[in-house]
Amino acid sequence: MKNSVSKLIDLSGKVAIVTGGAMGIGKGIALKFAEAGASVLIVDKVSKNEAKDTLDQLKQSGAKTEYLQVDLLVTSLLSSVINKALNTFGDLHILVNNAGIFKYSPVTELSEELWDNTLNLNLKAVAFLSKLAVNTMVLKKHGGRIINISSADSIKPTGSLSIYDASKGGVKMLTKAFAKEVGKYGINVNDIAPGGVNTPGALKITFKNPTKEQLQISKEQTEKFAKSLPLQRMGEPEDIGNAALFLASDAASYITGSTIVVDGGLLLM
Repeated sequence: MKNSVSKLIDLSGKVAIVTGGAMGIGKGIALKFAEAGASVLIVDKVSKNEAKDTLDQLKQSGAKTEYLQVDLLVTSLLSSVINKALNTFGDLHILVNNAGIFKYSPVTELSEELWDNTLNLNLKAVAFLSKLAVNTMVLKKHGGRIINISSADSIKPTGSLSIYDASKGGVKMLTKAFAKEVGKYGINVNDIAPGGVNTPGALKITFKNPTKEQLQISKEQTEKFAKSLPLQRMGEPEDIGNAALFLASDAASYITGSTIVVDGGLLLM
């Protein structure tokens, strides 16, 4: 018997991990999962107090939620993420690898430190946390979903982001490689490639401690960029959350190894 439309996106009884979930895109994804009935473990490097706004909103939705502060750059700590989900909620059905960094640097000024930090978080942590999630899902014998956040920049570079672009290109291929191997266990692996999205992190990368003047400049530049897009607006975390909800749901049960581009038409330009 086919599921009704409402059942297709119902995540009741599912347990999800969202890395980098304290704010921005991760927050948008976590809120959508919670609205659909999932229990959500937020994983981030910031303190629980800094994640308070997100956690409060999740609790207001009635969702079961927990927070884990951890540095995903430390591979030996990745097992604590899976263990936290299992110890708190008893299971794991969905992993969203969202945590990542991007910093502008022209190719003439590339640094080994920036390379290592970016690749280790954006790609290595994704691979090894996904490995642990797969092993758990196989042990539980119920399949699952892994959703990686790549980037429109992995398809069309914007400039001065070569290290970030390389890491996200790696995420895209890693997604396909995992999908090919774990499909037999009922595990779907896909990635979402966002374009420009309004997030606190994007502003911090441009300006460390922005002044009012710099904030105004950033606002004007963002508005100019948004107007150049076919949809004439910037993306919001909710837009990425909607795509992640689709991929986590039964509506996407026959999709794996694919990329969903959520960019307002950026790649058409």
